[in-house]
Amino acid sequence: MSGMSVRVTGMGIATPVATGCRSYTAAISKGETRFSILSMESGGEIFRFPFSGLETNSFQPLTETLQLDGDIIRKAKQFRHISHSTRTGLYCALEAWSDAGLNGDNTDLSRVAVISCGSNTQHAMYKDIMDNYHDKLRFINPAYGFGFFDTDIVGVLSELLKIRGEGYCIGAASASGNMGIINGCRLLLGGEYDVVLVVAPLMDLSVFEYQAIAALGAMAPAADVPSAICRPFDRMHNGFVYGQSAGCMILESETHAAARNRGAYGTIRGYGVCMDANRNPNPSAAGEKTAIIKAIAAANLTPAQISYVNTHGTGSKAGDLAEVEAILGAGLAGVRANSTKSLIGHGLSAAGVVEAITTLLQMNGGFLHPTSNLDTPVSNEIDWVRGTMIEAGIEYAVSNGFGFGGINTAIVLSKD
Repeated sequence: MSGMSVRVTGMGIATPVATGCRSYTAAISKGETRFSILSMESGGEIFRFPFSGLETNSFQPLTETLQLDGDIIRKAKQFRHISHSTRTGLYCALEAWSDAGLNGDNTDLSRVAVISCGSNTQHAMYKDIMDNYHDKLRFINPAYGFGFFDTDIVGVLSELLKIRGEGYCIGAASASGNMGIINGCRLLLGGEYDVVLVVAPLMDLSVFEYQAIAALGAMAPAADVPSAICRPFDRMHNGFVYGQSAGCMILESETHAAARNRGAYGTIRGYGVCMDANRNPNPSAAGEKTAIIKAIAAANLTPAQISYVNTHGTGSKAGDLAEVEAILGAGLAGVRANSTKSLIGHGLSAAGVVEAITTLLQMNGGFLHPTSNLDTPVSNEIDWVRGTMIEAGIEYAVSNGFGFGGINTAIVLSKD
């Protein structure tokens, strides 16, 4: 792979600060945040977690504003017994499909594939089912028999958009989004498909996942001022804050996009992936550095040509320090960088797609959003964007995504 070229022709997004790419671009340019404290009950005890919830949970009115065939919109309304995770991913996919201007007339739908990013994304639904049916199991909704599979969103999108290529889910913990993009690129570069829909549905947690992650020490504790808790790369960082988000990118071969005279937000130029030979949640600067170096080399670029890094930047002490070491070790000292998670929280398996979208929106908008709460950086060898957004012309950018279990990924994007 050398200087690959996969076009991004459509995008859709749902986050705590805005829903839809246009509104989201405006929100991040202003550095908006929406953090709070979530209280959850279990066993008669109240548990409190820092949290950033979706800006809206009502997607039907937004779907009706999209430039889509009326039959698609009508059928989308009929999917009543789907999880909140699937419904959120569905909206993002429809926004991206509409944005890309795709349909059965300009695209062979047997040459379109669907990749869903993430595994075990519906834990909140599982908990609700157990609570509601533990003493009346015979009356459980039969739709749960297939809806509990993570592949439900793949089937929903295939039926709704009449996609007949392959479809599957890919799990790589918090690197799932980047791994979905990477595997979409592989399908296109192999020549078997013209279009790949990469969707990252909401990873919807129950109280059990919240508490387990908090017990690990990865999640920041609740505090009196929610807006001050999430602080990636600041010396007062103390863990990540979960933020509900979902996204979708339409990846398209250069040939297919050109044949229908379709412009693009940008291009995936290269990627890097490696593992740490480590099952545990602790990060490895060496592995992260390797992924970044591989991505830049695959794009046929030098580190000096990278002018921006969208960091994984969660706010965990070990994670932030490892990533700084990796960025510097990859030859990117002085590069401009920010943390999208400082504004919208950590979307876990959806983070990679959401942050790749964020990277392209910034590149197309000619700005870089601020990193919230970055008062005293852990390193001054990186040109952090903090305080307010800055105007910036970015030609090549790196977007990092790292996951528990030693999974390291990085992708290189360029603006068309």
